[in-house]
Amino acid sequence: MRRVARPGGAAVMSTWAAGHPLGLFGPMIEALQETGMAEPFPGAFDCGSYCLSVADLADLLRAAGFRDVDVQTAELDATWPTAEAATSTLLGTPYGPQVSALPADTRQQLRARFASKLGDSAAVTVRTVSNVARGTK
Repeated sequence: MRRVARPGGAAVMSTWAAGHPLGLFGPMIEALQETGMAEPFPGAFDCGSYCLSVADLADLLRAAGFRDVDVQTAELDATWPTAEAATSTLLGTPYGPQVSALPADTRQQLRARFASKLGDSAAVTVRTVSNVARGTK
């Protein structure tokens, strides 16, 4: 990113914040593992690989040559009107092709397991905590 930024230009990136749940991905990964799905790539089910602390993210940007690095932690509540809508997000993830290839009954069992991890209310709200970083070239 630094290579293609103009002098004085900024780069912005975001990761899940270490020490916090992975929003919808935590229960999603649990459901996938419990149903015996294979990882679509090495480490896909390693929740720790998706997270960085504020200090680690800032250090990465500085090591890449950015200056005036600022990292802020942001919380966002994502809401879906139904559990079915929330579980449909599976198809828009790296797991989507494998999920789509499952037999219909297995796919439905996976979605039911995933939905059971999201609570009992009609609408589903999941908090996501991210570290958002900005650095200047």
